Amino acid sequence: MTEIEALLKATIGEMERLLASKTVIGEPITAEGKTVIPLLSVGAGFGVGAGSGKGDEGTGGGAGGGFGMRPVAVIVIEEDAVRVEPIRKGGGSIIEQLADKVPQLIKKEIDEREERKQKESAEKSGGEKGKGKEIKVE
Repeated sequence: MTEIEALLKATIGEMERLLASKTVIGEPITAEGKTVIPLLSVGAGFGVGAGSGKGDEGTGGGAGGGFGMRPVAVIVIEEDAVRVEPIRKGGGSIIEQLADKVPQLIKKEIDEREERKQKESAEKSGGEKGKGKEIKVE
C-alpha cells in the first residue's frame, strides 16, 4: 500500500503544480494602453495502480494523468473601464476562429486587388473620355 500512496501523492503533487492559478488565469498582455488577461477552463484526470506478485515475483505500479485547457474569456482593462469578453462557445479556440476567417480575408483581398487593377487599366487606356467603357479587341 505504501507504493500506491507514494504514487498517488506524487501524481497529485505534480497536478497541483501544473494547475496553479497562473494556468487558469493567463499572463497579462499589454499593448496600446490596454491590458488583456486570458481566462482558461481546465480539466484534469488521473489514475494510479499498483500490485505485487506471489512470493518473490516482485511488485509493480504506475500512475498517469492528463489535463486539457481551452480559453473561455478575456478580461480587458482599459484606462477608464474593465470588461469581460467571453469567447463564444462552439466557435472553437481563437486560433480556430481565425483559421475559419482566413479564406474570407484572402478572397476579399484578391477581389480588392482585381478591382484596383481593372480601375487602373481603364484609366490608362481611356483617360477621361473612355472612363466607364471597356473595349475588348481580340
